[in-house]
Amino acid sequence: MSVIITGETGTGKEFVANAIHLKSKRSAKPFVAIDCGALGKELAGSELFGHLKGSFTGAMTDKAGSFEFADGGTIFLDEIGNLSYDNQIKLLRVLQERKIRRIGSNQDIPVDVRIIVATNEDLREAVRQGKFREDIYHRIAEFEIHLSPLRERKADIMIFAEHFLESANGQLEKDILGFDEEAKEKLKEYYWHGNLRELHNVVKRAVLLTQGDYIEADVLPQEIISPQYFTQQEAPTVQISYDPARPGVPVFSQSAANLKSVSENAERAAILKVLEKTGYNKTKAAEVLNIDRKTLYNKLKAYDIHL
Repeated sequence: MSVIITGETGTGKEFVANAIHLKSKRSAKPFVAIDCGALGKELAGSELFGHLKGSFTGAMTDKAGSFEFADGGTIFLDEIGNLSYDNQIKLLRVLQERKIRRIGSNQDIPVDVRIIVATNEDLREAVRQGKFREDIYHRIAEFEIHLSPLRERKADIMIFAEHFLESANGQLEKDILGFDEEAKEKLKEYYWHGNLRELHNVVKRAVLLTQGDYIEADVLPQEIISPQYFTQQEAPTVQISYDPARPGVPVFSQSAANLKSVSENAERAAILKVLEKTGYNKTKAAEVLNIDRKTLYNKLKAYDIHL
């Protein structure tokens, strides 16, 4: 059956897709993962279905697509909602006829693939808005798995944290034993905008910085230690007094918070809010913020936002 996996960014959709593949009769064949959100219209067609030499500018040689590479196995299409309408039609043909056609070719190539897709947006709403084909939706949604965000799975946070700790110990050649109580409470209280991906990064960083046997709160990122500082748009404190020598003339003095830091905190808060509203879909968030994806990625890196 085709499977659709839904959930916010960072909840582990590709991991679940790979687990399904490994438990299936196709496990000895390839598992090919494609991020549809990172592919342009023409590039997506070439990446998925392949092309012939000279079929478009830059096509210097023949190229097999991901569906051919995944033959006999599983293809995982992440962020499928970002697939262009033209490529949705080509995907529908694969779903209906189990055949693909390379760009620039008139020859059909039979493929035997199991299709698993993932999305962090509401595809039903996308269908209603005419952005996603209804016939494709019903074909890929034969079975649906929803992954809840980490903030709704408080009891699981430390289970995952301990798992990531063990992994980081192996990668960094360290032997950290665990987390102290304050660090545990901070991890449990945090919102986890980036879900498991963010938790993994935080734990690995904490393992790197820890000198003792246990991870303490002071090696966690500042947004986890003091989340309110990063989620509220702070305004500078301005005090008004009066000069006795000049009655009626106010004297302004500003606190240590400068305008640059206030602006940066406000921008970070705005980015986080838009990401939350768009289900952490970076493409849509960039559109709402009226910036390109590269700029958004740079800002996420600059503000230490892990998704």
